[in-house]
Amino acid sequence: MILLAQLLAGPAIAQVPPAAAPASPLDSYADAATTTIIAEQSCPGVQMKAGQLTNLRLAARVNTGQEPALQEKLRTRATQVRQQLAAVGRDAWCANALAAFGPDGTTAKGVLVPGTRFR
Repeated sequence: MILLAQLLAGPAIAQVPPAAAPASPLDSYADAATTTIIAEQSCPGVQMKAGQLTNLRLAARVNTGQEPALQEKLRTRATQVRQQLAAVGRDAWCANALAAFGPDGTTAKGVLVPGTRFR
């Protein structure tokens, strides 16, 4: 039945955009590093645990040959993160960063540690 539906649909199936490619480990690390560094700078009472960030770098297997690409990704991502921060506001952005990278982080646990509640 599914095959019949696909045959009848013909070219329409070809028009469905493919799923987005998963982020590379280098992209994921650049996102985590930029978000957590800016969170520490921008969110009162939030501290980054450098050792946890180092663990993410090791897991991403960033090597010296990737440093130029990583630096470019960090610059680009920093611009994007600062734009997000300005667009949604500090409180909302900090809450999202802590949800992603805090003690119960959905992206990576324990990279950010709340010292005091931010306002």
